[in-house]
Amino acid sequence: MKIIFRLIIFFSAILLFTDISAQEINLPLGHEMSQTIEASINTSNYPINTGFKPLRISETNRDTDMDSLLFTYQRDVMYAKWWQKNAIYRKLFYENFIGIEKSDYSIYINPLFYIEYDKSEDSSKLFSINTRGLEIKGFVGSKLGFYTAFRENQAFFRPYITQKVNERLIVPGQGAPKSYKTTGFDFASSVAYLSYSPVAWFNVQIGNDKNFVGEGYRSVLLSDNAFNYPNIKFTTNYKGLKYVSVFAQLEDFENVYYDRHITKHAAFNFVSYSFKNIFELGFFEGMIFQTSDTAKYINKIPPDYFIPIIGVHTAKYGFYSNNNLLVGLNAKVKITRQIQLYGQFALNNPEKSKYAYQGGIKIFDMFLNQIRKQKLYFQFEYNKASAGTYADRNKFMSWSHYNQELAHPLGGSFGEIFTEINYRFYKFDINLKYTKAIVNEDDMTSDIYLATQNPFSSGSENQISHKIITIDWIRNPRTFFVIFTGLDIRTFNNRNEKYLFVGFRTQLSNFYYDF
Repeated sequence: MKIIFRLIIFFSAILLFTDISAQEINLPLGHEMSQTIEASINTSNYPINTGFKPLRISETNRDTDMDSLLFTYQRDVMYAKWWQKNAIYRKLFYENFIGIEKSDYSIYINPLFYIEYDKSEDSSKLFSINTRGLEIKGFVGSKLGFYTAFRENQAFFRPYITQKVNERLIVPGQGAPKSYKTTGFDFASSVAYLSYSPVAWFNVQIGNDKNFVGEGYRSVLLSDNAFNYPNIKFTTNYKGLKYVSVFAQLEDFENVYYDRHITKHAAFNFVSYSFKNIFELGFFEGMIFQTSDTAKYINKIPPDYFIPIIGVHTAKYGFYSNNNLLVGLNAKVKITRQIQLYGQFALNNPEKSKYAYQGGIKIFDMFLNQIRKQKLYFQFEYNKASAGTYADRNKFMSWSHYNQELAHPLGGSFGEIFTEINYRFYKFDINLKYTKAIVNEDDMTSDIYLATQNPFSSGSENQISHKIITIDWIRNPRTFFVIFTGLDIRTFNNRNEKYLFVGFRTQLSNFYYDF
């Protein structure tokens, strides 16, 4: 994306001649770490806008010291004299693996892992995920932050995941695979960005990453379900008002990853207002612009693509142009310091009733807010999308990137419930998750890439559910490195698949296999 690289050079030049004197990198999107952060934010009276994620550390540090928050429950052990003397133990389980801190800059390096082995009662085959990676992050002064991470993976997925990979030619959220030992996959992913705040109320980020709109486990507007994409993001915070503009390059492809890519460009605008952190209301506008066609002809990006004013694209193009417009609302309400309600509404085509919505509740520290070292978290969520909400007449103009949905992973024509209960005692988590979805498998509505291929409705429905129990032993909260074991019971149209799993991982990112 030429414009992004030109802007990188431009802002790099600015940095050379700017006095670089808050921690400007993003907080991880991983759900496990987010629960602790969100619980703290919900108790605050300071207006912290959380509708557009990832949040930057500097945004939350205005009211809460994130470093102190994430490590409070381990201080008794961390500062014991024996552990202080044991450098290897500290590096593996409490500190950054490598940390360089100087007066004008800081650099931190940590290993990333995701090692898991699954055993199904229906098969003698062992399924596995083997991920090795590295993250490098740091700060130059108080205005510039940088982050990069790389993961190399080999996997032998469960059958239903393998089927999805073969259909979409992509590992969910993690890149295009190559064949590995006949039945396995080899794939890699990377993320990198520069984050610069010339003043406290304005930030610009340039890089390759994901974004998320909403407070839920899912999002019906924009989620981290798809692969990383190059983008430039401008964020303005003023008291309770937050404005975000993102300009991104997206791609889809056919046959195999290396065959034919269809490029498109997206502009996302989001404005929200938080009143004393009691409620937050946000407005979303996203448009995918057709900048190439199936013959690989590259159209010029229209000049108004770069207008960062919400509503301009809606007013000019509307819902019925060759571009794909999605608008919506995002809201949350703090009922008490422990209870939060949230919801979303998305609209793609009012004439054809193409819409989606979400409603949910979170309860932080439920019943245990006075009990030291224990936490109980509860979340319930319902998601619904009508037929063809994210599809388009041109399948390469769907609400998608790298052959995956940019919003909800089920595409369209579905209803889904999600429930999670998480109990933490010192460094142990017991996590219960339940999802159940009813999906209309009509090719016209459920698959955003098949919306123009089959004009006949079969009317058939599939019911998919996951009952998952996981026990985590949290070893290093800086990367949320956990050792875990658990059981996943997947039901597809009354047929049960049971998977017993064990492993260890760093849970900074979300990978969605519950479909």
